[in-house]
Amino acid sequence: MATMVSPSPFLLPLFLLGSFFAIPTQAQVPANQTFTFVNQGEFGDRIAEFDASYRVIQTKAHTFYTHPFRLCFYNTTPDSYIFAIRVGVPNDEGLMRWVWDANRNHPVHEKATLSLGRDGNLVLAEADGSVSWQTHTANQGVTGIKLLPNGNLVLHDKNGRFIWQSFDHPSDALLLGQSVKNITGRSKLVSRKSDMDGSDGPYSLILDRSGFTMYLNNSGQLLTYGGWTGSDYGSTVTFDFDTMNGFDNVTAYELVLTVNQDIDAPPQNRRHLLQIRPIGNAHQINLNKLNYDAKYSFLRLGSDGNLKAYTYYNEVSNQKWEESFAFFSSYFVRECALPSKCGSYGYCSKGMCVACPSPKGLLGWTKGCVPPKLAPCKSGAKTDYYKIVAVEHFLSPYLDGGDGPMKVGECRAKCDKDCKCLGFFYREASSKCLLAPVLGTLIKEVNTSVGYIKYSK
Repeated sequence: MATMVSPSPFLLPLFLLGSFFAIPTQAQVPANQTFTFVNQGEFGDRIAEFDASYRVIQTKAHTFYTHPFRLCFYNTTPDSYIFAIRVGVPNDEGLMRWVWDANRNHPVHEKATLSLGRDGNLVLAEADGSVSWQTHTANQGVTGIKLLPNGNLVLHDKNGRFIWQSFDHPSDALLLGQSVKNITGRSKLVSRKSDMDGSDGPYSLILDRSGFTMYLNNSGQLLTYGGWTGSDYGSTVTFDFDTMNGFDNVTAYELVLTVNQDIDAPPQNRRHLLQIRPIGNAHQINLNKLNYDAKYSFLRLGSDGNLKAYTYYNEVSNQKWEESFAFFSSYFVRECALPSKCGSYGYCSKGMCVACPSPKGLLGWTKGCVPPKLAPCKSGAKTDYYKIVAVEHFLSPYLDGGDGPMKVGECRAKCDKDCKCLGFFYREASSKCLLAPVLGTLIKEVNTSVGYIKYSK
């Protein structure tokens, strides 16, 4: 009978040590591809959007420039920098545009650093080392970084697979081929507060099961004011363009949103209540046709809440980024339906701010036109309403005119009891009641809708 021999206890540590070294190591960024860029030195001399000052980011190993995109730090206020992607053709005085922001809500200061270490984590930190923004890709197999020809900044592994990409984290804009997704990354675009303030503003464009919808954030309450509602557009909506042959073999271009990529059944293809043209087929939303090349285009939710596309067109002398689409415009959705069209308050007709409503009647509109100031809700101060005929609130098409049917007195009583109600709108034909938590731009209408605006006596 064979005798089994137990391994020597002295060999066991060597066996375990050999097993440890047999475990494959995680791929790392080659040492000559790592970098640390310090935010300091001279500013660029070209004209940039928002009248921003900027510094081009480049290192010995990386230019971070792929025509026409470049990595930069920029600021609109002194010593408050955003790490961003810029689009602009070199040696062209046409305005350079910012199409992606990394740290818009956490700007950094002079001598902040952007670094990529051996572990593959891209980190933006202040001079004292405190982290403002990062990709959270440490020890995930990143071996390199690239700025692609489509403007996508990527961290990739040794096989070229994307571990992280800026396309999954849009701020307020989409480049061609970029998507809004409700499965990974950000499911929305969020506007800037203003040209000077790049932090998150009140407007958003959100993809969810109810559509691709534009919202105004009113003290935490999301109010629908535009977009494509009432249909399930799936998990992805992509900004792109199509080409088509026109007369005399002239190529035409059309800006589109590709939708429903993961849905077999077509959605309800309803015509939007405010739209003056169809919105395309089950898999595509047509935005606008162009008579020039659309390969350099981007779609942005502006600080005013309007959704616009811009396309580079070199046949004009200046302002070569032409506005190639606007959601609220003369050809898509009526301009007066944009809540900010007349500032914080105004009466709008045919795309023009024509009056400032007041208890004394309709006065001439100026940028100083504001809603009535109300006394604190529980102060016991008396309030009343002044009447505006033939007017509609921007919420009305999305709420089917409001609740009801009910009498106008009942509608008023609901507004009286609601501290957040600034006025109400009553459709006499259907007896519908709409309470307004914000006023903004009021739309002149020929129907029987009447507005009642609350004010303190």
